[in-house]
Amino acid sequence: MNIKLMKHTICENATKELTAQNGAAALGYADENMWFSEKPDYAACVKELIETVREQEIRASIMIATDEDVIFACGARSKDQNGGTVTPLSTFEIGSLTKMHTAVLIFKLIEEGRLALTDKVTKFFPDYAQAGGMTVFDLLHMRSGIVDFANDAEVFFGDEETVEAMDRGELTDEIFLGRLKACDLTFEPGSKMEYSNTNYVLLAMIVEQLTGKSFKENAEEQIFRPLGMESSSATTFGDVTSVPEGEGGYMMEYGIARGAGDIHENAVDLLKFDRAFFNGRLVNRASMDGILDFVDGYGCGWENSEKYDLVCHGGETNSYYCLNYVLHPAGKRTYFLMLTCCNSDGEEDEDPDEPDEAEFNQYQTIFDIVKKHLL
Repeated sequence: MNIKLMKHTICENATKELTAQNGAAALGYADENMWFSEKPDYAACVKELIETVREQEIRASIMIATDEDVIFACGARSKDQNGGTVTPLSTFEIGSLTKMHTAVLIFKLIEEGRLALTDKVTKFFPDYAQAGGMTVFDLLHMRSGIVDFANDAEVFFGDEETVEAMDRGELTDEIFLGRLKACDLTFEPGSKMEYSNTNYVLLAMIVEQLTGKSFKENAEEQIFRPLGMESSSATTFGDVTSVPEGEGGYMMEYGIARGAGDIHENAVDLLKFDRAFFNGRLVNRASMDGILDFVDGYGCGWENSEKYDLVCHGGETNSYYCLNYVLHPAGKRTYFLMLTCCNSDGEEDEDPDEPDEAEFNQYQTIFDIVKKHLL
């Protein structure tokens, strides 16, 4: 296909999808893969966002929207596999944003009476003696005491060879569960909060046990298809369309990371998920309250802010870093989504109001504009 024609087609497809998410109302287009609302209420915010994306080193797919409007959407500088710049339709590894999807699948089972927050982990893994009184609630709220297989891999697996097998995507569930049962807990379950990806892998396995279907099938049947999230996938390799920057490459350990960090999505699909969740189209009111029940700052795949009226989560893989912020979650919501394939701005910053003054932080830069105009 002619490159000029291909770029036109990509732009046309993005415009069509974004218009659909804007209540079929037309959006302005600022070239350079930037779409924006023309409503006067958003004019100052849009103007500053356009200037910032043009003038500063923003490398991301960004979506800022309400339940009714797309305020601003763009793709800047980073590349898509089609040879062009990323757009809001380019897919990314969303890392730990996977967890909010896993929480939905768990609470759907609770709604059906097939699972309870008080169920002990040993009900599903009967030979996991160390679990003791550990519950599903503890897994969801990061209160299990289980070592994080991803961020403390050598402790969890015990040897470098097994860690390397995981990185290559060659680790089996049998080996994973064997190492889980051999690894000491770091604290008594339920006694405190400590983030561990392992919790959500176990939750994905519980979903599989109770449904008799893979995590991938559950995500597709319960979330992706009903919401029309056509570019989303779970435990799938080879469908990410954005191109990683740096040496990290694409993630290989999808199977063993299921439920914790395996999902791929684009900004439009993530907006569909957020809108559906917060408007009660994925789970009922009681389940929403359960998912957003924060204990020591952590809910079920979501965190809350002590400074602002927002809930959020970040997602990180070797090459990707993504943010999902929902401002005023119980009121007139604003969704701020930022997906990047240049995980090079340093450690994940759980507090977006403590920027690194010595280094440009694109996440902080865009969040500051959102905070200034919309929070």
